Amino acid sequence: MTEWQKIRLGEIVKTNQSTYSPKENWKFVNYLDTGNIVMNKTDKIQYIDLAMEKLPSRARRKVKKNSILYSTVRPNQKHYGIVTEQPDNFLVSTGFTVIDVNHEMAIPEFVYYYLTKYEVTEQLQVIAEQSVSTYPSIKASDIENLELLLPDINTQRKIVSVLKSLNKKIELNNVINNNLAA
Repeated sequence: MTEWQKIRLGEIVKTNQSTYSPKENWKFVNYLDTGNIVMNKTDKIQYIDLAMEKLPSRARRKVKKNSILYSTVRPNQKHYGIVTEQPDNFLVSTGFTVIDVNHEMAIPEFVYYYLTKYEVTEQLQVIAEQSVSTYPSIKASDIENLELLLPDINTQRKIVSVLKSLNKKIELNNVINNNLAA
């Protein structure tokens, strides 16, 4: 039998750890804005040649493989994803909280699935609507303060495996449905 431990998310993740500085003098940037990802589906990554174009002021957060991206504005719009492939010089908007999971304690996909559950998204939306900014928004600390039941790593792997299989099946069904509709 697996023991599930109630923990604060901030105990197993770090947020917004790495920021780009122009002193790094990159020649180009691959940039993802909050509006270009919905439920882990990326619309486009913008290529910016820094010799020809100015970097958007919000293009500052560095990510790495398995970083979770979660938009801080209007959580109910589901602008979130997990980095499974990473182009060179990849930056994301400061409108994201970048969440990096301690791999010894949790599997990034398990944390991603938790953060993207309907109930958690709704909980974050309620927090956002209470914010004092001009639009509903959350802070990295709001995510860190979430509590979850965390099983051991092997159980996390099994859960992630099942959820990935279900997601692949859903994607395949969507492709079949779209082909039939066409």
